[in-house]
Amino acid sequence: MSRVESFPPVLPTQPTALADALGAIRAQMAALKTCEEALRAALIAARPTGPVEGAAFTVTVCHSTRRSLDPTRLPAYIRDDPAFWRESVSVTVATTPRARPQIVEGEGEDDFEVIERFS
Repeated sequence: MSRVESFPPVLPTQPTALADALGAIRAQMAALKTCEEALRAALIAARPTGPVEGAAFTVTVCHSTRRSLDPTRLPAYIRDDPAFWRESVSVTVATTPRARPQIVEGEGEDDFEVIERFS
C-alpha cells in the first residue's frame, strides 16, 4: 500500500500548495492511524497464542513491561537542580483544517466548467 507510485513525483514549491499537501497527507495518516488502532485492538482481543500469518504479513503480539521514572517522586533538590536537566530545541509543524467558505445560493454558479467525454 505504501508503494512509491502512490506519492507525488514532484513536491509543490509554493508555500500555499505545500501547506495543502501536508494537511492532506496528515488527514490521510490520521484515517490510517484510526484503522490501524482498530485492527491492532482486534488482533489483541483475538488473543493469538503465536504469530498470525496472513498472505503477505506475519503479526506477532508481544507483551512487555516498561519502567519509567516519576519525576514527582524525586526530592525537590534533584527536581530543581539544572544539573539534572537537559534542554533541547525542536521544530513543530502544525496543520489545522481551514473553514470552508459558505457559498451563497446563486453566487459562484458561473465558476465551473462542464467537461464531457467524447463518444
